[in-house]
Amino acid sequence: MINCPVCLAENSDFATVCLKCKAFLQDRIPNLNLFETAWKVIESPRAAFHQIVLSEHKNFSLFLFSFFGMSLSFTAFWFFKLGNRFYSLLDVIQWALISGVAAGLASAIFLTLVYHVAARAIGGKAKIRDSMGLLAYALLPIVISLFLVLPIELLTFGMYLFTSNPSPYSIKPLSFVLLAGFDALVGIWTLILAVVATRVGHRLSLVKSLVAVALTLVLFAGALFVGARELHLFPSV
Repeated sequence: MINCPVCLAENSDFATVCLKCKAFLQDRIPNLNLFETAWKVIESPRAAFHQIVLSEHKNFSLFLFSFFGMSLSFTAFWFFKLGNRFYSLLDVIQWALISGVAAGLASAIFLTLVYHVAARAIGGKAKIRDSMGLLAYALLPIVISLFLVLPIELLTFGMYLFTSNPSPYSIKPLSFVLLAGFDALVGIWTLILAVVATRVGHRLSLVKSLVAVALTLVLFAGALFVGARELHLFPSV
């Protein structure tokens, strides 16, 4: 809570003017700057997520979700060895990018709704626009990985990153383990940011924030499993 410097009334952490005397409390933020906000998420997550909720327009949320979708698509191509269905690496990249944009927009809707409902059900206070902004910027490590790690993986393994015969591990075991380990760290970093975003934006305790993020992750993973099964991506036994 923020105490008004004039009348000492208590106000929400995200209030810009006092509800009682209308005195100025903190800076109004009309829009977000993508690179400044992204750097702040890395440098000072709590301050960044506070700024995101305080902003009137959650700029670049769908933009970040689109890149998340691309990362999700490349992961699916790797996990299900979909490279076996294509003739060249260029075809794989093209289809992964196209399907990734669609997956990102779908994820923006589904993830935001699931996350928002989960957080609100246990006492969260953020609006749905805030939930989308918080979640989008919490996905920043995955977006960074898409531009920094994926190119290294593509240069290292080429088409074999998405095939089973031979597998990328059998070609360069050490490189595969190191890059896979880095991807795992990126996933953990993303989950930590999501918890911090939930604590700040929804004003929940650590335990409740963990529950909200865990519920979102489980339901999203379940939806991906059902989708993959419907698309017959799992190899037949």
